[in-house]
Amino acid sequence: MKQLIYSIIFFGITINLSAQEAVVIPDTLNNEWTTSWVAGLNGAQSNYNNWAAGGSNNIAATFYSKISSAYRTRNFSYGYVLNLRYGITKIEGKDNRKTDDRLATVHRASYILNSKNTMNIFIEFSFITQFYDGYDYSTDERLRVSDFMAPAYFSQNIGFAYTPKDYISLEAGLGLKQTIVNDDSLIPSFGVEENNRVFSEGGLQLGISFNKEIITNVNYTSRFETFYNLNKSLVSTDISWANEITGKINDYLSTSFQFELVYDDDIIPDELQTKQILSAGLLITFR
Repeated sequence: MKQLIYSIIFFGITINLSAQEAVVIPDTLNNEWTTSWVAGLNGAQSNYNNWAAGGSNNIAATFYSKISSAYRTRNFSYGYVLNLRYGITKIEGKDNRKTDDRLATVHRASYILNSKNTMNIFIEFSFITQFYDGYDYSTDERLRVSDFMAPAYFSQNIGFAYTPKDYISLEAGLGLKQTIVNDDSLIPSFGVEENNRVFSEGGLQLGISFNKEIITNVNYTSRFETFYNLNKSLVSTDISWANEITGKINDYLSTSFQFELVYDDDIIPDELQTKQILSAGLLITFR
């Protein structure tokens, strides 16, 4: 596992692909704002009656909403993203179970250094948490492992970004990160120690953002980030890699595939966390 972690850290620092709340500011803006709002509802339902192969009746739904806005002058730009997601499933004979839960926002201000807008210095703030309780169902009795603001992550970064193309951006900078657990019953966890509710870190952050229509009506976004705590060894570098492929069927229907990988030894030492979601449903875009 450690060899795998070293390989991923090396890949992240030397190549750095860096996705979920990337702020995108179009070059075409000129002293004006642009705002978009995408909302959708994905669902699935299965019902079995005298089905020889067996199966459990279930129904699932996920709501999501993403608001993004950007402003640009000749040398200054500002943008933000607000991402809300919540999914739930009901399996016959079992309690309702959460399948997706995210409340996240990113704000970024940049000062453009050249006429081609390929280099800039930036300052960025981000906040991530979830709406409701989360449980681990791997044991006979479910175990409560998270809640609103438990954990929550607040980050502040300042650095330099290089954007060779409008769909890819490489960046490096200094960052501060606070992990908040505002629930005494979940302490100690997520790096927060007894008699504390906040765990603070300072270090070096590297990453790349990618956002491009790879084929007609199919868009791929990816964000890979590494955060190196200056008070820890290199092997303890935090890694986050989020990917989403979205396919547009028509003006109102879409399908998407999400894959996310996280390594943070303050949460689960020597283990990778992964998540994947395949969904299809209603999509509405407001501009």
